[in-house]
This record gives sequence, structure tokens and C-alpha cells, in this order.
Amino acid sequence: MKRERIEPIILVAAVGFYALAMTSQGILPLLEKDVTRPTTLKTIDGKTASTPKRDELEAEGRRIYIREGCWYCHSQYIRPVNRDTDKWGPVTQAGEISDDLPQMFGTRRIGPELSREGNRRSNEWHYAHHWNPRATEPQSMMPAFTWLYADDPARDRAVKAFIEKYDKNHDGRVTKSELDKNGDGVITPDELPPEWKEMDVWPVNPDGTVGDGIVDMHDYGPVPTREMQAVEAYLQRIGTAIGDWRVWEPWPTNQRPRPTEPLALRLARGKEVFENKCAGCHGKFGNGRLTKDDKSSTNFSDAYHFLDPQPRNFTLAVFKSRTTPSGALPRDEDIFRTITRGIRKGQIMPAWGNPADGHMLTEQDRWDLVDYVKSFTDRFQKEEVPPPIAIPVPLFPSAQAAPAELRREGKMVYRVLQCWTCHGIGGKGDGPSASALVDDFEVPIRPFDFTTGNFKFGDSPADVYRTFNTGLNGTPMPSFYDTILYPKEAFPDLKPWQQLYNGKPVFSDAEVKEVGDYIATLPTGEAIGKMSEADRTAFADHRRWALVYFALSLARSPAETQAPSTGGFRVSR
Repeated sequence: MKRERIEPIILVAAVGFYALAMTSQGILPLLEKDVTRPTTLKTIDGKTASTPKRDELEAEGRRIYIREGCWYCHSQYIRPVNRDTDKWGPVTQAGEISDDLPQMFGTRRIGPELSREGNRRSNEWHYAHHWNPRATEPQSMMPAFTWLYADDPARDRAVKAFIEKYDKNHDGRVTKSELDKNGDGVITPDELPPEWKEMDVWPVNPDGTVGDGIVDMHDYGPVPTREMQAVEAYLQRIGTAIGDWRVWEPWPTNQRPRPTEPLALRLARGKEVFENKCAGCHGKFGNGRLTKDDKSSTNFSDAYHFLDPQPRNFTLAVFKSRTTPSGALPRDEDIFRTITRGIRKGQIMPAWGNPADGHMLTEQDRWDLVDYVKSFTDRFQKEEVPPPIAIPVPLFPSAQAAPAELRREGKMVYRVLQCWTCHGIGGKGDGPSASALVDDFEVPIRPFDFTTGNFKFGDSPADVYRTFNTGLNGTPMPSFYDTILYPKEAFPDLKPWQQLYNGKPVFSDAEVKEVGDYIATLPTGEAIGKMSEADRTAFADHRRWALVYFALSLARSPAETQAPSTGGFRVSR
């Protein structure tokens, strides 16, 4: 019996399937560009917006991203299934990637999905991560991209030697007080070593100058080249066209469940989690160093070189976010909250209780971390943690919902308490004292810019109330919990509001009069003293909430996205 050859059938089938694929995946989409390649997208608040174009630096960053093969491991497509949306964020829209040719859907997700990477991390975090991925993610398998950085070994050795010579307290930085030869607290030019100015090259200031008045680990080591800055700019723009979709996690439990397991077991588990997830930034020993030794000035991790602000040194037991009074240690619940919610959207410390931020630890892991973090200092054994301040139920859910009169009173509280001296009249962090502020470690620190609305420890009214009334330990930001009960006689004249800044009045005559009229309506100290405890508390809380809602009202449109920056680094020194 003659057998028929099957090869022609296979050939015809192959050509047919190829033609079908080309027609369905190539020709028809090309003919239907308005459907397959839309030029608009839906923002997170339901509005239709045009697909934004990348600028020159971002476009260059995408080309380098492709050249370096980043898309081999990182996909850029969030599918409409729960596992994707719960972990990575809103589904990818065709309008977001219509200008991306080729589209980088990736091969398989070896690394994190990057469709919503923009504004998830700070610029400096990306620099640290690409220089040494294990410096920020101890378990990362990503290779280091060191060729995207410039270095100057001879200069680095000179800066390290300078720090080792003058750094008296071995905190990795040389501050001007350490150069005060006669101890009078005033640093004259002749007391500064001649090489001081040459050593202090970080950061790049908005006016184009360099330096922050200290010489530290930021002033030596690798510097991102233009190519690395371009990659960072590209990453910071991905997925931001739909607006700010990230939200703070709901307020975690306010009461820790009573532990039923031995402390030693919890510490052992916490140590394992810390070393796998946290040690890259905070250091294996909680002090940001490569070794337990704190007598060396240059043994800090790679992350410390790049990150600003630098990760918390747990051995100092200085915690900013608390519900306890100013200067006090935090409660276990406070540390748990910070681990769960992170610190400021788009910054360094992630939310380890938020899967949409790309990180997730179980509740037990987070409580074990609380115990382990406390073990880096003996203060928790020696000092009693005070009870928390009371945080009442907010009067209104948002600044927009608060009455205009309450916000106006908050504006007066802001001016009378002289918040403007640091944060500026409009809350942009540009007050007369802004440039001179330093933290408890003499590191320059900028006042918060309220117009961003991007509060470090939460942007709800209750979050802001907590921050205003506990203060931020280790920084110039005080607690206003007690000073809020100011009486009329505390302001005998209007001189504080009549001062000049850069040769110009800070307040106009009309604004000074407005402050004076407000002060005239204030109760006297005697009248406040005669109030019942309940009335005095209600009176103080009214002022506290007024200040909160005014501060929240200063935020610009949430649709505005953060522009990528150099993160304070120069392309070359």
C-alpha cells in the first residue's frame, strides 16, 4: 500500500498558522491603531488623560535599560488577576505603553514587576541598589551594575583619611564642631583645614553649589554617571501617568497581643527576618556598619554611602515615629506600625505589611522584628516606656471637608507658633531658619514641604495630629502638645512678624495686622487656668485640629508627580 507523504500537510499548516498569527497580531493591530495603541489613559480618579511623553533623560534611560537586559528578568505588564493587582497595583493600560516599542513584557518574573515602580522608592535607593543590590535587598540575585558609576580611588582615600583624622566620635562624619579648636562654639575660617571645601562635595544644592557643611561617607565612593541617572529617571517615571495610586495601610493594631512564646524564640526568629530583609540598609548589627565595631569612621555599608536620610541606627534608640511624648522611647505598637506602613510613600523604608508595595511579612514576623530591633539597645531594659498621648477621633476626614473657618484658625496657629520660621509662609520648607537646621547629630536637615502632602508617617488627619503632638525625636521638630495652650500675654508685641528676611519683610502689613487681630481675641492665662480640665482639653484639641487641617490644606494636587532628580549626586566630581 502506497503511503502518502505528510510533509506537505505540515508545511501548509505551518504557513497557515504563521499567516494567522501575522494577521491577528500584526496586520489587524496596525490597521486598528486607535484601539490597540490608544494615546489616552484613565487616571486613578477616573479622568481621561493624554499619554505623557518621556523627556530626553528618561528616553535615554529606557534605551540603557534595554541595552543592559533588565527586561530579561523584570516584566512590565500587570495582568487583570488578583494575584497581580494585589501585589503590584492597578492593571497596566494600553495607553500607558502605546509609545513603548518594543514593549517589554519580559520573559518571566525572576525579578519584581516594574509597571508601577515610579515613585515607589527614592532616587538614592535606586543608586544604592544598582551599585550593590545586596546593600538594599540582602536576598537579591540581581547583578551589580558598577560600570554605570564613576569613581576616583585617590580622592576616596584622601577623604577617608580626612574623616579618620578629624571624626572624634566615629560616627562617620566630620562636623564643624569637631574642628572647634578653642571650644568656644564658634568656628572661624582659620580653624577649618584647607582641604575642607574640596572634600565637601555632596549634595548638589538647588542653586548649583555643592556641600552641606559636613564631610561624611556621602563625599567619597562611587558617583552615578549620566547613564545611571537616566536609568533612575526612567524607573521613577514608569507607571506614574495614572496618578498617585498608593495609599497608606490602615492604622495597625493599637495594642500588641500578649506574647505566649519565650522571648529567646521570638528574638531568634526576628534575627533571621532582620538579616534576610533589613540588614542591607540597617546593617547586620543595627548600626549601618559592616562590623560591630563602632570605633572606625569608615566601616559603613554601601547603603549608607547613598541613602539620605540614612537608615535608622537602632543602637542609638532615637525613634521619630511614636505615640509617646517627645524624647520618650516608642511603644512596641509604634515600631510595629512603622514596619507595617513604612516611612513616606516613595522613600527608602518600605511598608512591610503592604503587598501592593512589593513587600510582605506576616504579622508574627513583624512582631518578632519589633523584639529584635529593641535588642540593639539596652534603653528598653533600663527605661520605662510611657503611655501614649491620646489621639481623638478626627473632626473631619480631610482638609477639604473641614470648614474654611477652622482652616483659617489653623493658619493663625501656624503663624503664632512660628512654624513658618522653618516651614515657610506657604509651607514649602523654605522659612528663614530652614538652611541652618541640623539634627541631633549635626547633620543638616530640611524642614518638611507641606505642599507635597507626602507626610513621612501617614497623611491622614490622625497621622498628622500624632506627628505634631509627639514631635520627631532627634530632629528640630518639637512637640506642640503643651505649647498649644498659649495665652494672650505670651505675645506682648508683633516684632516676631515684622522681621526682615533677605532684606524684605516676611509678612505684609496686612498680614501682621491679621496676626495682631487674632492675638487680641486670645484668652488670658488666667482665663485658661479657670477652665475645667475637660474644657481646657477641648479648647487645646480644637487648636490642634485646626493646625492639622491647615497643614493638610497646603498640599498641591495629588495628580502631580514627583520629578526625578539626581538625588544630590553630581555626574562627576
